[in-house]
Amino acid sequence: MAAKRDPRIDHDTVRLRGWIDLAVGLVLFAIGAIAFVASYSDATHTSTLAFASYVALLAGGLTAVRGIWRLVRTPLTGAVPIKLEVRGLGYKSFVAWRYLLVAHPKVTRMTKVLLLVGVGLRVFVGILIAVGVGPEGGGPKNPMWVLEQSTVLFIVAVVFWGVLRYSKPALFVGVVGVAVLLVSLLGLGLAGMPKPPFVHLDAELVTSVKAAFTIAAYVGGGLAALAVYFGCLRAYFTFFTTVQIGGVWIGTAALVMVLAVMSGFESDLREKILGSNAHLQITREDGDFVEWHDVKAQIDRMPGVVASTPFAVSEVVIAANNTGMNVIIKGIDPKTVGKVTDLVSDLEDHASMNRLDPIVGDAPDLRVPQRPRTGSGAVIDPPPEDMPTPGDPIDFSGASLDAGSAGSAAGSGSGAQLEGSEPFGGDARRLLEADKLFSNDPEHAPDDKVDDQVIDKLEGQPPRVAGAGASGHHAVIDPPPPDLMTPEEPPTDYSQPDYLEDVVVKAVDSPFDTPSLSRRTQSLPGILVGKELVKQTHLYTGEEVRIVSPLSDPSNPDATGTPIPFNRDYRVAGIFYTGMYEYDLKYVYVTLDSLQEFLDRGDAVDGIEVRVSNPDDTDAFVSKFQATFGSQYRVQDWKELNRSLFSALKLEKIAMFLVLGIVILVASFSIVGNLIMVVVEKAREIALLKTLGASDVGVMQLFAIQGLMIGLIGTALGVGTGLLGCWAGKRFGIPVSPDVYYIDRLPIHVDPMSVLAAASAGILISIAATLYPAVVAARVRPAAGMRH
Repeated sequence: MAAKRDPRIDHDTVRLRGWIDLAVGLVLFAIGAIAFVASYSDATHTSTLAFASYVALLAGGLTAVRGIWRLVRTPLTGAVPIKLEVRGLGYKSFVAWRYLLVAHPKVTRMTKVLLLVGVGLRVFVGILIAVGVGPEGGGPKNPMWVLEQSTVLFIVAVVFWGVLRYSKPALFVGVVGVAVLLVSLLGLGLAGMPKPPFVHLDAELVTSVKAAFTIAAYVGGGLAALAVYFGCLRAYFTFFTTVQIGGVWIGTAALVMVLAVMSGFESDLREKILGSNAHLQITREDGDFVEWHDVKAQIDRMPGVVASTPFAVSEVVIAANNTGMNVIIKGIDPKTVGKVTDLVSDLEDHASMNRLDPIVGDAPDLRVPQRPRTGSGAVIDPPPEDMPTPGDPIDFSGASLDAGSAGSAAGSGSGAQLEGSEPFGGDARRLLEADKLFSNDPEHAPDDKVDDQVIDKLEGQPPRVAGAGASGHHAVIDPPPPDLMTPEEPPTDYSQPDYLEDVVVKAVDSPFDTPSLSRRTQSLPGILVGKELVKQTHLYTGEEVRIVSPLSDPSNPDATGTPIPFNRDYRVAGIFYTGMYEYDLKYVYVTLDSLQEFLDRGDAVDGIEVRVSNPDDTDAFVSKFQATFGSQYRVQDWKELNRSLFSALKLEKIAMFLVLGIVILVASFSIVGNLIMVVVEKAREIALLKTLGASDVGVMQLFAIQGLMIGLIGTALGVGTGLLGCWAGKRFGIPVSPDVYYIDRLPIHVDPMSVLAAASAGILISIAATLYPAVVAARVRPAAGMRH
């Protein structure tokens, strides 16, 4: 039914349509921009997300342009000649929107202008600081910092005076929140001083006071933010509309932030798994994998493959310091494992990979070079040339000291002398004479004729001539090793009573951090252990550990005929840290050759690990590898190997979405209650609309549009607040206990699909909340409504 056109109504209707189009266009454009950025920066999303971002950008841009065109065109051309029909959506939108707003807006034009000026100044100062204008650092001495804080204070003052004063509850809560915030910041400043005035606090109490003031500051800031938010809404919308929009806002913001945290945990876990494992794994279904050289060469030639490396695994027990742990030992190729996994970058010392091989050979030459005698006497029964000997034997043949000394100069130790009648030979007598030489007993004083010769013999020097014994007692009997570290200054004579005068004690710089390793330890193969395993078993780099396998060697039984399990000693070559508790506790790495030799596998391996260019495109590589190598090989990607873990995370994320969606559902109850009150209060107006020709469907559309507007405004504010909170959490960090969560800050990752799901949930629940009130309104009969 057509009505007579009113230019004023036409003007307001077009402007209202323009504002609605502009708001909807901006929301769609923002969602499209987020999806567009995510499709380029995050490789986990497919081209479907990029296509959806293009559609949202196009639709949002066109809708916003149409809204701007309507807002600009209406004041210039006056009323737009349109037909006003009761069944048209324009009239319904106008009625729904006008019911949400207050009758008389309270915010003045001057307040709006001051807010725009303050926000513009803040943005301008932020740009200047970003480009490097002004000195670096903050504080009152920096004029740019002072200007930045001044603009923020100006905006806060304008909001409190020009907006919040029209809502006394919001103004009261805002003042209380700001007061708590300022007092908390002042308390933090005083607690951070070395000597706080008026009070004396110990270290533990200072920490507790700082924590209490920090919590109070967050509470005060939150109260002030809530007051500003609800006060601004109350300045434009009615009380019931403000409550409804606030409920949708809180539910949507919480849903966006919680889903971002869940996505952050999933992304963090995904990165750690891909860092410790390859993208693809190829194993043999049955039999030993001995032809891995040809398979690896064929894999490396395929396009899209970055690198590949062989591996072998087994479950063993590592024992050290009277502690045993069940671990998974993995044999790797040190030359190629760094191209497939992040093991090299996870090492605390990157040179540890070079220490996996034995430092020295495990078969040293223990032979003593034999030199024939040149003096008198024959060598009886000479030993074979390749016979290892522990050293020079002692001559018990009874030779005299002189003969023994002469024989020593000629190369004693290769045979026995038959000359002499003494009860002991030359070597034994020389040892006895050396014992007398350093004895304090006067009855066993050494012979002056032989003491120099004994000293020279013990030092490995030729015998001294007569007259050279004056300094014989000062000769060095036990020379220091050549690598002994000593200071350059001469030693201090502590026999003097005044030795403490003018004595400066100096320390010798010696690398005590690295323990010295015996030749046996250096000859052992190296093993890489995780940080958590080091804590559990108290290991250190260079320590010997024993690896025991449950597999046994049938060819090496014990006395009862039971095969002895494989066991071998290793040397801790390095420590790695992946960031995953299970990997750092349960995995150890050795060279592939060492593990094959340890388990007597020959040249067989368990499989080949492959790294591809795009870890999210592994499905195509699985199909390609399976078609190339046939059914005798099994190809698995990282998604299938960790399917249970990621399925649990996905299920947990869905559960959190449903739980937090209840918050929006609870907010929708206020929409239901408010609209039912509207039906009761406006029953006469609804009856009048039906009398003028409005249908039941048209009345239901009126209430649905009202719910849609509430959902759009609340969802837009909630999504914006949630994204702002995610940015702040990622920028400044939310600390968590690393002992519990194995991370030091809360991971946050904004998934555009989760944001779209949260926004859709807010809008759909808001529209669904209008169904029952709309049905009640549609059942109002014109006669009954007009009578009452």
